[in-house]
This record gives sequence, C-alpha cells and structure tokens, in this order.
Amino acid sequence: MSSTTAKRRDELENQIGLGNTLIIACKVNVNAGMVDEMIESSLVEPEASPSSLIEDLASLLESKKYGDVSIKVGNRKILAHKNILAARSSVFAAMFEHKMQEKITNVVSIADIKLVVLEEMLRYIYTDKVNNLDTLSYQLYTAADKYDIPALKSLCRIAILGNLSTENVAETIICADLHSDGEMKSRALQFLSRNSSVALGVTKSKGWKQMEATHPHLVTEAFEALASNM
Repeated sequence: MSSTTAKRRDELENQIGLGNTLIIACKVNVNAGMVDEMIESSLVEPEASPSSLIEDLASLLESKKYGDVSIKVGNRKILAHKNILAARSSVFAAMFEHKMQEKITNVVSIADIKLVVLEEMLRYIYTDKVNNLDTLSYQLYTAADKYDIPALKSLCRIAILGNLSTENVAETIICADLHSDGEMKSRALQFLSRNSSVALGVTKSKGWKQMEATHPHLVTEAFEALASNM
C-alpha cells in the first residue's frame, strides 16, 4: 500500500464517529431541464377509452333503456328520454315543463313528420350526427325549425344551399319563405341572378309550378332576380 493511500485511510478512520458512522457531505448540480424530460418520459398516457359520450348516447337511444317518453308517428312509437330532448329542444322542454298533454301522458304525437325524418332528428339530438342528409335536408330543416333545434337547422341549410340546382332552387325559395329564413332565401335568389341562362329549366321545375300556384309573390321576386343579370 502506498504512503498516500495509507494517509487517506488514516484520515477517514479519524473522521468515523460513534457507531462506526461516516458522514460525507457533497454538492450535486442538477440540470432542471433534464429532470423535466425524465419526469415526462416516465408518465404513461392513459389509453383512450373505446367508448365515448356520443357512442354511449347513441346506444342509449337504440337500446330504448330507461326511456320515459314515447314519440308516436302513425302507429309507431320510439322510446326516448325527456331530459335529453328538453336539453336539446326548447319546444320539447316546454312540453315537459308545463301541464301539457305530453307531460301527463308521456306520449308526444307527431302527425306531420315521417318516421325516417323523426329517427334522424332524434339521432342528431342524441349524437350531433345525421344520416342521409342529402336526401332528407328539406324535411329535416322543417323539423328542426318546428322543434327549435338551431344547429340541425343550420346544418340542413348548408346542405340545401350547397346543392342548389335548376330543379330545386324554386323549392328552396318556398322553403325559406315559409320559415322566414332570410339568409337561405337571399342565397337562392342570388343563384337565379347569377345563372339567368338556366331560367327555362327553373320555370319547368316542379317547385316553380308549386310557387306559381301557392306563392305568386315569390314568382315576382324570382323573375326580378332572373332579370337583374340579363
């Protein structure tokens, strides 16, 4: 053993106190950024649940569990949940809050909406989703307006305006006028003013003939729109 090593050993032995303990004091410098990275890397993100609120609500509607109100169309009934309907529609809320027949009987009878439209309206109420919007947009728009479901009404309006054609523009003008939808009516009339070359096709459409028979004031507005760009 070298003299240097022996000297160091003697120094350490002299520092050992009672109980044969040795206290060593030292200074450690730690990089905070490195610590943060180590902590973050040690955290394991929880796996996403295969289910979600929307999926659960869709399942609730389909399973008919815990339903407390029936919506009747013709001889068909769909079991639903008052609290969900009321939260999404002020019209349904009024039915269930006041002493109306629907609250007393727990049955809502609907005579002017087809079953397929009701099913899609309920799907939207529960899940914010709707199927067959391209074919049901006008009927769903009417239902959404009647039951005061603004988001669904807006979704249908976008679908309708995105598919304007010579075949349906007159129908769109009528629909907008019936529901006092100034935005949709204005956009439909703009379609006419920008496409005056298709005037003949528009005037031969089923919607135009209906407009002539039941909404003559709209015919005047439509002709004004057609003439504005000639």
